[in-house]
Amino acid sequence: MMNPSGARLSAKATAILVFLAAFSLLLPSLAVAGAKGNRPNGKPSSSGWQDDFTGSSLSKKMWVVASGQAPGYRPGDHIGYYDPSNVKLVSDSTGSYLRLQLTQEPGTVDGVAGVISHGALVYTKSKYGYGTYEWRMRMSSTSSTPTGAGDAVSGSVSAGFVYVNNSQTEIDFEFSGGDTGNVYLVNWLNTSPQSDPTDAEETYTRFSLPTVSTDFHDYKFVWQPGLIDFYVDGNLADSHTDNVPSAPAYFMINHWGTDSGNWGGTATVGTTRYFYIDSVKYMPLP
Repeated sequence: MMNPSGARLSAKATAILVFLAAFSLLLPSLAVAGAKGNRPNGKPSSSGWQDDFTGSSLSKKMWVVASGQAPGYRPGDHIGYYDPSNVKLVSDSTGSYLRLQLTQEPGTVDGVAGVISHGALVYTKSKYGYGTYEWRMRMSSTSSTPTGAGDAVSGSVSAGFVYVNNSQTEIDFEFSGGDTGNVYLVNWLNTSPQSDPTDAEETYTRFSLPTVSTDFHDYKFVWQPGLIDFYVDGNLADSHTDNVPSAPAYFMINHWGTDSGNWGGTATVGTTRYFYIDSVKYMPLP
């Protein structure tokens, strides 16, 4: 993701490539469609699928819980990691949820005092192509319960997105803790994946959503050749026709820390943040 001031966060691509390289060691799992709470059962992924995060743990047939370095590295200032212990399924009287936690603490970065972030990422074992992608999410906040009181604080990025091969395909719903009240609708088409994408290969819309971190919202995009339609709470938010990718990609959800004057904002040390996902769904184009 490029931050709105135009400064490219190339660390994102670098960090994601590290764990995606591990896919070459995995046999892809196939997910399936089903009723609320159903798990993948091995049918072809072309039939679509839905996960409502019931049960005590993520489906190992479908999801990978990442570890290793996260985006947001700033030499001598900040480094972040994905920590599997920050991924949990939680439930209360309102339902069951996937929760991705983020903490920030003082630490040593490149031999000097800085900030260390511990966030979370999950992604599918299979790639998916054109179709409808949906998330019901409450973006990063200080609420320790899915529907409790809590606000966004600076120093975080939470997102539902698809991604593959250094942004050969990338389509995002992203929330920056440094830009509260807005969600970013983003797509990339890196035509030379051996190199980081350029600013010209990104298209984004800054969409006003004052309750992005205090309430659950429905996020959906419909991806087809030459067109991505982005929806928020069932209403068309924008349509993008530039930089529309075509390569199948992995379905991802992440929560990572920053310490920046731009994208994500400066770190908030000592304040735990939580990102809740009620459900996710994919359906291929007819």
